[in-house]
Amino acid sequence: MSDPFVVVQEDVVSAFEQARSLLASWRALGGKRRSPQEENEFQYVTDELYSTLTSIGSDLNDLQETIDVARVAPAEYGLTSAQITERQAFVASKHKAVEDMRRTLTKPDSGRRGGNSGSNGGGGGGSSSGRNAGPASAGRSNAEFDGHQSQHQILIDQQDQQFDSMLDTVRNLHGIASTMNTELDTQAIMLGEVDTLMDRTQARLSSARKKVDKFLRDKSNRSIYVAVVLFAVILVLLMLIIFT
Repeated sequence: MSDPFVVVQEDVVSAFEQARSLLASWRALGGKRRSPQEENEFQYVTDELYSTLTSIGSDLNDLQETIDVARVAPAEYGLTSAQITERQAFVASKHKAVEDMRRTLTKPDSGRRGGNSGSNGGGGGGSSSGRNAGPASAGRSNAEFDGHQSQHQILIDQQDQQFDSMLDTVRNLHGIASTMNTELDTQAIMLGEVDTLMDRTQARLSSARKKVDKFLRDKSNRSIYVAVVLFAVILVLLMLIIFT
């Protein structure tokens, strides 16, 4: 079974390397005049760096809790006093490195200067500022960090609301599209039925026309017309005789 401390420790080391890389990018962008695109990239790197430092700080707090528990009875956890001391030194050094990075981010001109701050490393770059900064400066740094985190969270909440609104719009459009599709299917069926009825009517008209043509072409039917005409003439004559 793997040691949970070692697992989290590896995550912290990996995250800290990522934070170093982000800090290098942040310094490179902060040390020059930025275009609008570079300004957006600078803001993104800043947010990512704050988020990474917060995650590292949370993991370090968890590691510190395990050390405090194991320090009471190291043997129960298969540890020696030397191992406890080594782990405590690791957590303390990373805590200091994280605080140094935070101080670098909260310097008054840190977003506009990159030359002097860029020469300092993530762990040692804040050592001089750490010595010069008093409790008031550290308090301001933490307050500024908390304020930035709050703004970042507000932006995330606003983006979530926008995404929810977009999702509702997409759902409404999907419902409208489904209704239109159903109507089109219904109209297609009705048009098919009308087309079938028209074909049947056309067939019947064609059949009736053929019968009429055949009737008119039949010579034997002409005698019927003659008889009808003679009958009508006789009827008229009789009417004249009777009424005169």
